[in-house]
Amino acid sequence: MTNDLHISEPAEEEHHGLSRRRFFAVSGATGAAVVAAAYLTRTPAGASTASVSGTKAAKPSLNKDLDTAAFAASLEVLAVGTYQSALDAATAGKLGSVPPAVATFVQTAKDQHQAHLDALNQLLTTNGRSAVTEPDRGLKGTVDQKFGQVTDAAGAAKLARELEQTAAATYLKAIPSLTPDTAVVAGSILCVDQQHVAVLNYALGEYPVPDTFASTTDAASAS
Repeated sequence: MTNDLHISEPAEEEHHGLSRRRFFAVSGATGAAVVAAAYLTRTPAGASTASVSGTKAAKPSLNKDLDTAAFAASLEVLAVGTYQSALDAATAGKLGSVPPAVATFVQTAKDQHQAHLDALNQLLTTNGRSAVTEPDRGLKGTVDQKFGQVTDAAGAAKLARELEQTAAATYLKAIPSLTPDTAVVAGSILCVDQQHVAVLNYALGEYPVPDTFASTTDAASAS
């Protein structure tokens, strides 16, 4: 973060020995470790069938993997851009007072989504596809409209949480139709997105993990 970022230095509130700032630091470190696993991607190999809740999924294929990776990459482009917009708005003082821990989270989450994007684009280019550099147009329009209504850090956190929930649900929905190697990458990214949601819930004063099971309800599809 730049030195001119409008942040405050509130007293840290301890909860069972874990301050908010330390919570963000631990969560960010854990997420970064999981993201590193995504770089172990191998070119999708053998195909197999998978099932979720007893429902047999379509037979995975390389082309299916690449189509899914391309759409997922467009979500990552959108996430990187949205977090960067939040950083720019905070630096310009448009979000009011931003706690240092929140500023650190935003920068870390942006970097992690960039790492996700790089891993997905590596998968695409290795298999003859073009790298994805633009977000899905429909989703970007929706996010831009909502970001235009954000006036404080809490509003930015709520929008980021919505985007993270959408990404996590999209990866979860796609996993049964992917070949094993690609499913591992999707699963590793999914975990980090869910961690981001938990951190944002905590920052908003809500219970970090309210759901017993992950859901595909908010999954997105290409415009």
